[in-house]
Amino acid sequence: MKVLPSNYTINRYGLFARFVEESDAQFILDIRTNEHARYMNDVSNDLEKQIQWIRDYKEREIKGEDYYFIFYKDEKPCGLNRIYDLRGDVFSTGSWAFTQDAPFGAAFLASVICREIAFYELGLDREEVDLGVHVDNVSVMKFDFSVGMKEIGRVMTEKGEYISLGMTRPDFEKGKKRILRMFRMEDYYSNNQQ
Repeated sequence: MKVLPSNYTINRYGLFARFVEESDAQFILDIRTNEHARYMNDVSNDLEKQIQWIRDYKEREIKGEDYYFIFYKDEKPCGLNRIYDLRGDVFSTGSWAFTQDAPFGAAFLASVICREIAFYELGLDREEVDLGVHVDNVSVMKFDFSVGMKEIGRVMTEKGEYISLGMTRPDFEKGKKRILRMFRMEDYYSNNQQ
């Protein structure tokens, strides 16, 4: 499997992304511990624990097992997304969280970017997310379905019922075109088709 270089960055659809660093720990905590993150895995509001988590993550990043991105718009950090649980030709995305004042569409376009990296640059064939979306998180579920995800099962946890999701690269290609049209990025897509 291909491994992304430690200095990997991407600039696409008006967003810039790079790998998370220890200096991003407070930003991550601010997003992950606010009331809008209620459907995400719980995170301790402890800066030192977050820094240690990032140190451990950086070891997984070097091995090509986990890629955690911080996204910027106009040089201001606005959100996070992650490619993880890489196994064979399969991956998961998650830790998808954006600030309340993130520019319109930034979260959706970042999700497309992460999947483009996984499918095109890493050459993976399928996305599967076991704890995909909480059944009450209707807006995220609608987006995931619109980008090509399909329900592949359900899981009960202490926080309630989650829908497991999956999609192939062709599923993503169809959904990606719809998303880019929605955010008026179809010209970018046709000029930079992978």
